[in-house]
Amino acid sequence: MAGMSGKVSVVGVGHTAYGRLPGVSAWALQAEAVRNAVADAGLSIADVDGLFTESQFSEPLLMHGTILGRQLGMRPRFLSTQSQGGATCISLIQTAALAIDAGMCSVAAVVYGDNAKTGQPNIYGLAQMGRGQADFVAHGLLGGPAMEALAAQRYRWEYGVTDEQFGSVAVTFRRHASLTPHAQYREPMSMDDYLASRWIAEPLRLYDCAITTDGGACVLLASTERARDTAQPGVQIIGMGQAHNLDGLRDKHHYTQFAGARSSREAYAMAGIGPRDVDVAEFYDCFTSTVLVTLEDYGFVGRGEAGAFAAEGGLSLSGALPSNTSGGLLSEANVTGWGQVIEAVRQLRGSCGARQVRGASTAVCSGHGGFQATHATLVLAGADAA
Repeated sequence: MAGMSGKVSVVGVGHTAYGRLPGVSAWALQAEAVRNAVADAGLSIADVDGLFTESQFSEPLLMHGTILGRQLGMRPRFLSTQSQGGATCISLIQTAALAIDAGMCSVAAVVYGDNAKTGQPNIYGLAQMGRGQADFVAHGLLGGPAMEALAAQRYRWEYGVTDEQFGSVAVTFRRHASLTPHAQYREPMSMDDYLASRWIAEPLRLYDCAITTDGGACVLLASTERARDTAQPGVQIIGMGQAHNLDGLRDKHHYTQFAGARSSREAYAMAGIGPRDVDVAEFYDCFTSTVLVTLEDYGFVGRGEAGAFAAEGGLSLSGALPSNTSGGLLSEANVTGWGQVIEAVRQLRGSCGARQVRGASTAVCSGHGGFQATHATLVLAGADAA
Protein backbone atom coordinates (compact mmCIF):
# COMPACT_ATOMS: atom_id res chain seq x y z
CA MET A 1 0.00 0.00 0.00
CA ALA A 2 2.93 2.38 0.58
CA GLY A 3 3.39 2.36 -3.19
CA MET A 4 0.06 4.18 -3.52
CA SER A 5 1.46 7.35 -1.95
CA GLY A 6 1.39 10.25 -4.37
CA LYS A 7 0.01 8.32 -7.34
CA VAL A 8 -3.46 9.91 -7.28
CA SER A 9 -4.36 13.59 -6.89
CA VAL A 10 -7.43 15.70 -6.22
CA VAL A 11 -7.85 17.73 -9.42
CA GLY A 12 -11.18 19.42 -8.74
CA VAL A 13 -13.54 20.30 -5.90
CA GLY A 14 -17.03 21.71 -6.00
CA HIS A 15 -20.02 22.36 -3.80
CA THR A 16 -23.39 24.05 -3.88
CA ALA A 17 -24.66 26.84 -1.69
CA TYR A 18 -25.15 25.68 1.91
CA GLY A 19 -27.99 26.29 4.35
CA ARG A 20 -31.72 26.38 3.80
CA LEU A 21 -32.45 25.69 0.12
CA PRO A 22 -36.19 25.01 -0.16
CA GLY A 23 -37.47 23.33 -3.30
CA VAL A 24 -34.09 21.90 -4.36
CA SER A 25 -33.89 18.11 -4.38
CA ALA A 26 -30.96 16.09 -3.08
CA TRP A 27 -30.42 14.84 -6.64
CA ALA A 28 -30.15 18.38 -7.99
CA LEU A 29 -27.64 19.28 -5.26
CA GLN A 30 -25.50 16.25 -6.09
CA ALA A 31 -25.54 16.96 -9.82
CA GLU A 32 -24.63 20.62 -9.29
CA ALA A 33 -21.71 19.65 -7.05
CA VAL A 34 -20.34 17.25 -9.68
CA ARG A 35 -20.60 19.85 -12.43
CA ASN A 36 -18.86 22.43 -10.25
CA ALA A 37 -15.99 20.06 -9.45
CA VAL A 38 -15.59 19.10 -13.10
CA ALA A 39 -15.51 22.77 -14.10
CA ASP A 40 -12.97 23.48 -11.35
CA ALA A 41 -10.67 20.92 -12.96
CA GLY A 42 -11.21 22.31 -16.45
CA LEU A 43 -12.72 19.01 -17.61
CA SER A 44 -16.13 17.87 -18.86
CA ILE A 45 -18.61 15.25 -17.67
CA ALA A 46 -17.52 13.12 -20.63
CA ASP A 47 -14.05 12.88 -19.06
CA VAL A 48 -15.40 11.28 -15.89
CA ASP A 49 -15.44 7.48 -16.07
CA GLY A 50 -15.67 6.66 -12.37
CA LEU A 51 -18.57 7.54 -10.07
CA PHE A 52 -18.44 7.04 -6.29
CA THR A 53 -21.48 8.09 -4.28
CA GLU A 54 -22.98 8.25 -0.82
CA SER A 55 -26.76 7.99 -0.78
CA GLN A 56 -28.66 10.88 0.78
CA PHE A 57 -30.22 10.13 4.17
CA SER A 58 -33.53 11.64 3.09
CA GLU A 59 -33.92 8.98 0.38
CA PRO A 60 -31.56 6.08 1.10
CA LEU A 61 -31.25 3.87 -1.97
CA LEU A 62 -29.19 0.75 -2.51
CA MET A 63 -28.41 1.62 -6.14
CA HIS A 64 -28.00 5.34 -5.67
CA GLY A 65 -25.04 5.74 -8.04
CA THR A 66 -26.87 4.26 -11.00
CA ILE A 67 -29.61 6.89 -10.75
CA LEU A 68 -27.27 9.85 -10.30
CA GLY A 69 -25.01 8.66 -13.11
CA ARG A 70 -27.99 8.39 -15.44
CA GLN A 71 -29.13 11.91 -14.53
CA LEU A 72 -25.65 13.25 -15.32
CA GLY A 73 -25.55 11.43 -18.66
CA MET A 74 -22.57 9.33 -17.59
CA ARG A 75 -21.47 5.90 -18.79
CA PRO A 76 -18.87 5.10 -16.11
CA ARG A 77 -16.38 2.24 -16.21
CA PHE A 78 -16.40 2.00 -12.40
CA LEU A 79 -19.33 2.59 -10.04
CA SER A 80 -19.53 2.34 -6.26
CA THR A 81 -21.95 3.45 -3.54
CA GLN A 82 -20.96 3.15 0.12
CA SER A 83 -22.32 3.91 3.57
CA GLN A 84 -20.03 4.23 6.59
CA GLY A 85 -21.68 7.24 8.23
CA GLY A 86 -19.24 10.10 8.68
CA ALA A 87 -16.35 7.98 7.40
CA THR A 88 -17.97 7.49 3.99
CA CYS A 89 -16.43 10.49 2.22
CA ILE A 90 -12.84 9.47 2.94
CA SER A 91 -13.57 5.77 2.43
CA LEU A 92 -15.02 6.54 -1.02
CA ILE A 93 -12.04 8.73 -1.91
CA GLN A 94 -9.76 5.87 -0.93
CA THR A 95 -11.75 3.41 -3.06
CA ALA A 96 -11.63 5.80 -6.01
CA ALA A 97 -7.87 6.25 -5.62
CA LEU A 98 -7.37 2.48 -5.62
CA ALA A 99 -9.54 2.13 -8.74
CA ILE A 100 -7.54 4.80 -10.57
CA ASP A 101 -4.25 3.21 -9.55
CA ALA A 102 -5.53 -0.16 -10.81
CA GLY A 103 -6.45 1.37 -14.17
CA MET A 104 -10.17 0.71 -13.71
CA CYS A 105 -11.05 4.37 -14.28
CA SER A 106 -9.10 7.53 -15.08
CA VAL A 107 -11.15 10.40 -13.63
CA ALA A 108 -13.39 9.76 -10.62
CA ALA A 109 -16.18 11.92 -9.21
CA VAL A 110 -16.81 11.30 -5.50
CA VAL A 111 -20.05 12.96 -4.44
CA TYR A 112 -22.69 13.46 -1.74
CA GLY A 113 -25.63 15.81 -1.32
CA ASP A 114 -28.82 16.05 0.69
CA ASN A 115 -31.66 18.43 1.52
CA ALA A 116 -31.74 17.41 5.17
CA LYS A 117 -32.80 20.87 6.35
CA THR A 118 -35.83 21.47 4.12
CA GLY A 119 -36.54 18.14 2.44
CA GLN A 120 -38.13 15.18 4.15
CA PRO A 121 -37.13 15.41 7.82
CA ASN A 122 -39.21 12.41 8.91
CA ILE A 123 -37.49 10.14 6.41
CA TYR A 124 -34.14 11.69 7.34
CA GLY A 125 -34.80 10.89 10.98
CA LEU A 126 -35.72 7.29 10.21
CA ALA A 127 -32.54 6.84 8.19
CA GLN A 128 -30.51 8.22 11.08
CA MET A 129 -32.32 5.95 13.52
CA GLY A 130 -31.35 2.97 11.41
CA ARG A 131 -27.71 3.83 12.08
CA GLY A 132 -28.22 3.22 15.80
CA GLN A 133 -27.76 -0.01 17.67
CA ALA A 134 -31.05 -1.78 18.19
CA ASP A 135 -30.70 -2.47 21.90
CA PHE A 136 -29.93 1.22 22.61
CA VAL A 137 -32.95 2.33 20.58
CA ALA A 138 -35.19 -0.14 22.42
CA HIS A 139 -34.24 1.54 25.69
CA GLY A 140 -34.92 5.04 24.39
CA LEU A 141 -31.36 6.07 23.59
CA LEU A 142 -31.97 7.57 20.17
CA GLY A 143 -30.08 9.95 17.89
CA GLY A 144 -26.55 11.19 17.51
CA PRO A 145 -26.38 13.62 20.46
CA ALA A 146 -27.70 11.10 22.97
CA MET A 147 -25.31 8.41 21.76
CA GLU A 148 -22.29 10.69 21.65
CA ALA A 149 -23.14 12.18 25.04
CA LEU A 150 -22.27 8.84 26.63
CA ALA A 151 -18.71 9.08 25.37
CA ALA A 152 -18.48 12.82 26.05
CA GLN A 153 -19.54 12.36 29.67
CA ARG A 154 -17.05 9.56 30.23
CA TYR A 155 -14.29 11.64 28.59
CA ARG A 156 -15.11 14.63 30.82
CA TRP A 157 -15.06 12.48 33.95
CA GLU A 158 -11.84 10.67 33.11
CA TYR A 159 -9.79 13.73 32.15
CA GLY A 160 -11.49 16.61 33.97
CA VAL A 161 -12.54 18.38 30.77
CA THR A 162 -14.48 21.59 31.42
CA ASP A 163 -17.47 23.18 29.69
CA GLU A 164 -15.20 26.00 28.51
CA GLN A 165 -12.79 23.52 26.90
CA PHE A 166 -15.63 21.96 24.91
CA GLY A 167 -16.85 25.46 24.10
CA SER A 168 -13.46 26.62 22.84
CA VAL A 169 -13.79 24.20 19.91
CA ALA A 170 -17.18 25.62 18.90
CA VAL A 171 -16.08 29.25 19.34
CA THR A 172 -12.85 28.76 17.36
CA PHE A 173 -14.55 27.01 14.46
CA ARG A 174 -17.26 29.69 14.34
CA ARG A 175 -14.49 32.29 14.10
CA HIS A 176 -13.11 30.41 11.09
CA ALA A 177 -16.57 30.24 9.53
CA SER A 178 -16.87 34.02 9.84
CA LEU A 179 -14.00 34.21 7.31
CA THR A 180 -15.68 31.73 4.93
CA PRO A 181 -18.08 33.45 2.49
CA HIS A 182 -20.13 30.30 1.80
CA ALA A 183 -20.43 29.17 5.45
CA GLN A 184 -23.94 28.58 6.78
CA TYR A 185 -23.33 30.31 10.13
CA ARG A 186 -20.96 33.28 10.11
CA GLU A 187 -22.24 35.45 12.96
CA PRO A 188 -19.83 35.74 15.90
CA MET A 189 -20.14 33.40 18.87
CA SER A 190 -18.68 34.21 22.28
CA MET A 191 -17.99 31.82 25.12
CA ASP A 192 -20.95 33.38 26.92
CA ASP A 193 -23.14 32.55 23.90
CA TYR A 194 -21.91 28.98 24.02
CA LEU A 195 -22.52 28.57 27.76
CA ALA A 196 -26.00 30.07 27.44
CA SER A 197 -27.08 27.64 24.72
CA ARG A 198 -29.56 24.95 25.73
CA TRP A 199 -28.72 21.38 26.61
CA ILE A 200 -29.30 18.82 23.87
CA ALA A 201 -27.99 15.75 25.72
CA GLU A 202 -25.85 16.62 28.71
CA PRO A 203 -22.92 17.37 28.60
CA LEU A 204 -23.58 18.44 24.98
CA ARG A 205 -25.14 21.86 24.38
CA LEU A 206 -26.65 23.17 21.15
CA TYR A 207 -23.32 24.56 19.93
CA ASP A 208 -21.51 21.30 20.67
CA CYS A 209 -23.53 19.64 17.89
CA ALA A 210 -23.19 19.65 14.11
CA ILE A 211 -25.65 21.81 12.22
CA THR A 212 -28.19 20.60 9.64
CA THR A 213 -27.62 21.60 6.03
CA ASP A 214 -29.04 21.46 2.54
CA GLY A 215 -26.11 21.12 0.16
CA GLY A 216 -23.91 18.97 -2.02
CA ALA A 217 -20.17 18.46 -2.41
CA CYS A 218 -17.88 16.66 -4.84
CA VAL A 219 -14.19 15.76 -5.00
CA LEU A 220 -12.67 14.89 -8.39
CA LEU A 221 -9.67 12.56 -8.59
CA ALA A 222 -7.23 11.59 -11.35
CA SER A 223 -3.78 10.10 -11.60
CA THR A 224 -1.05 12.52 -10.55
CA GLU A 225 0.35 12.30 -14.08
CA ARG A 226 -2.96 13.41 -15.57
CA ALA A 227 -3.29 16.11 -12.91
CA ARG A 228 -0.49 18.03 -14.63
CA ASP A 229 -2.90 18.79 -17.50
CA THR A 230 -5.86 20.00 -15.42
CA ALA A 231 -6.78 23.58 -14.60
CA GLN A 232 -5.88 23.48 -10.88
CA PRO A 233 -2.65 22.36 -9.22
CA GLY A 234 -3.13 18.75 -8.17
CA VAL A 235 -3.21 17.96 -4.46
CA GLN A 236 -1.69 14.54 -3.93
CA ILE A 237 -3.08 11.75 -1.76
CA ILE A 238 -0.01 10.59 0.15
CA GLY A 239 -1.58 8.62 2.99
CA MET A 240 -4.73 6.59 3.60
CA GLY A 241 -5.99 4.50 6.49
CA GLN A 242 -9.12 2.90 7.87
CA ALA A 243 -9.96 1.19 11.15
CA HIS A 244 -13.30 0.16 12.57
CA ASN A 245 -14.66 -0.88 15.95
CA LEU A 246 -17.97 -2.38 15.02
CA ASP A 247 -18.93 -2.86 18.67
CA GLY A 248 -18.91 0.94 19.00
CA LEU A 249 -20.41 2.04 22.29
CA ARG A 250 -20.83 -1.56 23.45
CA ASP A 251 -17.05 -1.57 23.92
CA LYS A 252 -16.44 0.00 27.34
CA HIS A 253 -12.91 1.00 26.29
CA HIS A 254 -14.19 2.93 23.28
CA TYR A 255 -15.56 5.98 25.09
CA THR A 256 -12.33 7.95 25.38
CA GLN A 257 -10.43 6.65 22.35
CA PHE A 258 -11.79 5.67 18.98
CA ALA A 259 -10.62 3.67 15.96
CA GLY A 260 -8.93 6.83 14.69
CA ALA A 261 -5.75 5.89 16.57
CA ARG A 262 -5.28 2.85 14.32
CA SER A 263 -6.54 4.56 11.19
CA SER A 264 -4.19 7.53 11.53
CA ARG A 265 -1.18 5.30 12.18
CA GLU A 266 -1.82 3.54 8.86
CA ALA A 267 -2.15 6.84 7.02
CA TYR A 268 0.97 8.34 8.58
CA ALA A 269 2.97 5.22 7.71
CA MET A 270 1.90 5.34 4.07
CA ALA A 271 2.70 9.05 3.86
CA GLY A 272 6.03 8.66 5.63
CA ILE A 273 5.21 11.44 8.09
CA GLY A 274 4.16 11.91 11.70
CA PRO A 275 1.76 14.26 13.51
CA ARG A 276 4.42 16.98 13.81
CA ASP A 277 4.63 17.20 10.01
CA VAL A 278 0.95 18.19 9.62
CA ASP A 279 0.25 21.86 8.86
CA VAL A 280 -3.57 21.78 8.76
CA ALA A 281 -6.12 19.38 10.27
CA GLU A 282 -9.71 19.00 9.11
CA PHE A 283 -11.50 16.91 11.73
CA TYR A 284 -14.90 15.28 11.54
CA ASP A 285 -16.46 17.57 14.12
CA CYS A 286 -19.91 16.06 14.56
CA PHE A 287 -19.50 17.10 18.21
CA THR A 288 -16.90 19.18 20.03
CA SER A 289 -16.03 16.16 22.18
CA THR A 290 -15.25 14.13 19.06
CA VAL A 291 -12.66 16.70 18.02
CA LEU A 292 -10.89 16.47 21.38
CA VAL A 293 -10.74 12.68 21.35
CA THR A 294 -9.54 12.66 17.72
CA LEU A 295 -6.77 15.12 18.54
CA GLU A 296 -5.46 12.58 21.02
CA ASP A 297 -6.07 9.55 18.79
CA TYR A 298 -4.06 11.19 15.99
CA GLY A 299 -1.10 11.87 18.25
CA PHE A 300 -1.27 15.65 18.14
CA VAL A 301 -1.44 15.78 21.95
CA GLY A 302 -1.24 13.24 24.77
CA ARG A 303 -4.20 11.58 26.44
CA GLY A 304 -6.23 14.07 28.43
CA GLU A 305 -4.39 17.08 26.96
CA ALA A 306 -6.76 18.04 24.12
CA GLY A 307 -9.10 20.22 26.20
CA ALA A 308 -6.33 22.50 27.41
CA PHE A 309 -4.77 22.54 23.91
CA ALA A 310 -8.04 23.77 22.38
CA ALA A 311 -8.72 26.30 25.15
CA GLU A 312 -5.23 27.79 24.73
CA GLY A 313 -5.85 28.47 21.03
CA GLY A 314 -4.14 25.42 19.54
CA LEU A 315 -6.87 24.94 16.91
CA SER A 316 -6.97 28.57 15.72
CA LEU A 317 -5.55 29.81 12.43
CA SER A 318 -2.49 31.09 14.26
CA GLY A 319 -2.29 28.12 16.63
CA ALA A 320 -0.03 25.10 16.72
CA LEU A 321 -2.52 23.06 14.62
CA PRO A 322 -4.94 25.17 12.56
CA SER A 323 -8.06 23.01 12.34
CA ASN A 324 -11.42 23.05 10.58
CA THR A 325 -10.35 26.26 8.94
CA SER A 326 -13.67 26.90 7.17
CA GLY A 327 -15.85 26.17 10.20
CA GLY A 328 -16.47 22.44 9.87
CA LEU A 329 -19.71 20.63 10.62
CA LEU A 330 -20.25 22.95 13.58
CA SER A 331 -20.54 26.15 11.53
CA GLU A 332 -19.64 25.87 7.81
CA ALA A 333 -21.98 23.08 6.68
CA ASN A 334 -22.92 19.52 7.53
CA VAL A 335 -22.36 17.56 4.35
CA THR A 336 -21.06 14.62 6.41
CA GLY A 337 -17.38 15.54 6.18
CA TRP A 338 -17.07 16.36 2.50
CA GLY A 339 -16.55 20.05 3.23
CA GLN A 340 -13.48 19.24 5.32
CA VAL A 341 -11.74 17.49 2.41
CA ILE A 342 -12.61 20.37 0.08
CA GLU A 343 -11.21 22.87 2.57
CA ALA A 344 -7.99 20.85 2.94
CA VAL A 345 -7.53 20.91 -0.84
CA ARG A 346 -8.08 24.66 -0.97
CA GLN A 347 -5.64 25.24 1.90
CA LEU A 348 -2.97 23.27 0.03
CA ARG A 349 -3.70 25.21 -3.15
CA GLY A 350 -3.26 28.43 -1.16
CA SER A 351 -6.67 29.74 -2.21
CA CYS A 352 -8.43 30.35 1.13
CA GLY A 353 -8.05 34.12 1.36
CA ALA A 354 -8.38 35.53 4.87
CA ARG A 355 -8.40 32.07 6.47
CA GLN A 356 -5.35 30.80 4.58
CA VAL A 357 -2.76 29.05 6.75
CA ARG A 358 0.64 30.39 5.72
CA GLY A 359 2.99 27.78 4.33
CA ALA A 360 0.42 24.97 4.45
CA SER A 361 1.82 22.00 2.55
CA THR A 362 0.43 18.93 4.34
CA ALA A 363 -3.09 18.33 5.64
CA VAL A 364 -4.84 15.49 7.42
CA CYS A 365 -8.59 14.80 7.26
CA SER A 366 -10.56 12.50 9.54
CA GLY A 367 -13.84 10.75 8.87
CA HIS A 368 -15.74 9.33 11.84
CA GLY A 369 -19.15 7.70 11.83
CA GLY A 370 -21.66 5.03 12.71
CA PHE A 371 -21.82 6.12 16.36
CA GLN A 372 -18.07 5.68 16.73
CA ALA A 373 -17.94 2.41 14.78
CA THR A 374 -16.15 3.58 11.60
CA HIS A 375 -13.11 5.73 10.95
CA ALA A 376 -11.03 6.74 7.92
CA THR A 377 -8.01 9.02 7.51
CA LEU A 378 -6.63 10.92 4.53
CA VAL A 379 -3.27 12.70 4.25
CA LEU A 380 -2.88 15.25 1.46
CA ALA A 381 0.13 17.18 0.18
CA GLY A 382 0.35 20.23 -2.03
CA ALA A 383 2.07 20.00 -5.40
CA ASP A 384 5.17 21.80 -4.11
CA ALA A 385 5.49 19.60 -1.01
CA ALA A 386 4.92 16.20 -2.62
